[in-house]
Amino acid sequence: MKIVVTGGSGNVGTALRRHLPFEDAQVDVRGLSSLRDAFRGADVVIHLAWAIKPTNTGTNIDGSEHVLTACVKEQVGHLVVASSVAAYGPAPRWSRVDESWALTGIADNTYSAHKVRLEEMLSRYPLPHSVIRPCGIGQASAAAQIRRWLLSPLLPPKLLPYLPIPLWNDLRLQLVHSDDVARAIVEIVRRKAFGAFNLASEPVLTAPMIADRVGAARLPVPYPVIERLAGATAKLGLQPLTPEWVRMADQAPLVRTTRAREQLEWWPEHDARDVLREVITAMGGRA
Repeated sequence: MKIVVTGGSGNVGTALRRHLPFEDAQVDVRGLSSLRDAFRGADVVIHLAWAIKPTNTGTNIDGSEHVLTACVKEQVGHLVVASSVAAYGPAPRWSRVDESWALTGIADNTYSAHKVRLEEMLSRYPLPHSVIRPCGIGQASAAAQIRRWLLSPLLPPKLLPYLPIPLWNDLRLQLVHSDDVARAIVEIVRRKAFGAFNLASEPVLTAPMIADRVGAARLPVPYPVIERLAGATAKLGLQPLTPEWVRMADQAPLVRTTRAREQLEWWPEHDARDVLREVITAMGGRA
């Protein structure tokens, strides 16, 4: 079986390499002809290439359109696409949604809007496909990248345990390990399981649990204050976390993973608390 992956050097791609032999497309997804060459003769294409903090639609929208077009032209039998829980619209805070929840996204969030567009594109193409919708994904080797997305370059990670962490009271967060996402993809390919699959580990992390794993005191701050502070400090270049990302953390719904358990026999091997600990430790902070 010939399996080709876009974005094979990313967070999920590097984990997938540990579980599944594949050919890395190693082409810019914005080039349709090169994608067709890479996909020729492929039985399965796994589309992971994505710009997390995009400044334009080149990779996420145009690139994904090219991936879909190339799969149709080259008659690929199975396409597996990485979407996200960010494609879902908000839900009651502590309820969990399944794969039938509305794909309306989080307001004013570019990442979320791009995932919604991706799923809309999929519905227009005559391709046998599967979609994974994971929550936040982490592993030690992705810690440096995650640090650039979340933490001020002025803040050495080793200081994290000694500074209070501003977190709002009703924060809730789901995480999953990159290896567990990779294992789900392997089962999707092996079983030819089509449709969408939510992926998340237990437990749901609360603000006190996050502070405990970091080893720091929690500074309870109302959500509106955190959003305003994020906007002001991001504009000054003091830290990278903009209000749209804070908003997504607050509004992205919790998901249930019943379908993955029943159809893929998938159970995460990593506890969500351990995923957070692994990332914080790899950053150089105490965990």
